[in-house]
Amino acid sequence: MKKSLGVLSSFISLVRPKQWLKNALLFFPPFFAVKIGDPAVKSALVPAFFSFALMSSCSYILNDIRDRETDKNHHIKRKRPLASGKVSVLQASFLAGVVYFASILIGSAVSEKFEALLIIYLVISFLYSFFLKQMALIDIFVVSFGFMIRVIAGGVAFHVEVSKWLFLTVFLVSLLLASGKRLGELIDLGEGAATHRKSLVNYSQGFLGGLLWFSAAASLITYALYTLERTTTLFYTVPLVAFGIIRYNYLAMKGTGEPTDVLVRDMPIMVTGLLWVASIGILIY
Repeated sequence: MKKSLGVLSSFISLVRPKQWLKNALLFFPPFFAVKIGDPAVKSALVPAFFSFALMSSCSYILNDIRDRETDKNHHIKRKRPLASGKVSVLQASFLAGVVYFASILIGSAVSEKFEALLIIYLVISFLYSFFLKQMALIDIFVVSFGFMIRVIAGGVAFHVEVSKWLFLTVFLVSLLLASGKRLGELIDLGEGAATHRKSLVNYSQGFLGGLLWFSAAASLITYALYTLERTTTLFYTVPLVAFGIIRYNYLAMKGTGEPTDVLVRDMPIMVTGLLWVASIGILIY
């Protein structure tokens, strides 16, 4: 019984449900378009979210299979099921296949275009895990593309046109999060960074810090322009966004730049995020 529970726990860990929070980006297009309550949107919310969540889980499993040896050199990632030997490559591959087909099956209830975006996301994730993550700069941009595809998929799933300013804002924020994650790894791992990720050899704290603040400033400007394009009342949410971005940069420069961990563990950012969503709901709904 304990062994079965241990295997189940390892499988859940491989799927990384905590990372599903990123898929909330799917809801940005209908939320900002004031269509989140439309019957057609409501009917697609659950299948769209879970199909993308499962496809992202498939990409995480493939990444863990690829990185199982280098993860052993990381003080936290060495506890992952594959790196620790709790799950075999064969078992992980089987699980990846199961969540892939489940994702496609659920995604078929949304639309064919949405399914195509699911596959495109997985292909990009596969290329990232097995080839591109070792290339400095390219790795950061590919991570950013993953966030952008979610927003595009949200527009397709809910039949909402994605604003160009919103798209650009998401791209710059994702660039911010990706550079913050790399900076956090570089600071946290120190001299052992190269043994975990080869691309970190080609980065310096100064460069990543500069990219972090460039992305922060640019994303804040584009968000402000988007609020003015959408409706002037949204402009009053800019200070909340500014605080959230600066808080994230502060944490990233201390070596804690993993986006999901920051979102679910840092109370100031959690509160800021909730206030931001609530403010938008009050101002435009």
